[in-house]
Amino acid sequence: MRIIGERGLNRVAIHDVPKQEVINHILRHQHRVEAASPQSRYDFTIDGRIHVALRVAYPSSSRRQVQVGGRRYNYVYRAWNFNFHHRGEVGERYADFFACIPLVPEQRVDLAQVFVIPWEAISGKTFYLPDSRRPYAGKFAIYRNAWHQLMTFEEPKQVRA
Repeated sequence: MRIIGERGLNRVAIHDVPKQEVINHILRHQHRVEAASPQSRYDFTIDGRIHVALRVAYPSSSRRQVQVGGRRYNYVYRAWNFNFHHRGEVGERYADFFACIPLVPEQRVDLAQVFVIPWEAISGKTFYLPDSRRPYAGKFAIYRNAWHQLMTFEEPKQVRA
């Protein structure tokens, strides 16, 4: 399924294509994957116990103009934004992991660039991933391509809501 067509973005495919890629990746590691109900805030369950919520984003651009010594310089900054909140509230735990997938127009999903972030690491409402010549080195850098966490996860001691 194409994510971008003649009429612009296919909103269903933006989520479904990466979702299927992630499911296939997990299945290749001999784990069972079940889709969540449409009302759930997570997307699927692994081995009947690990809840994963996908966050998929295309880059947004912001333009800046700087004047130095009488010359103007124009910059375009590209970044991905992933939301963990719903209407401004993160609320109670609803997933064990977030799989944040930065999409690049006209490129295939690269699972090595996915951030697999545990719920416990979330301290704010969003994750801002700037595009740069250098690799991202922020708070969530250790979670890039961290699929192994899903295979070694132990449920938290408290009861899930």
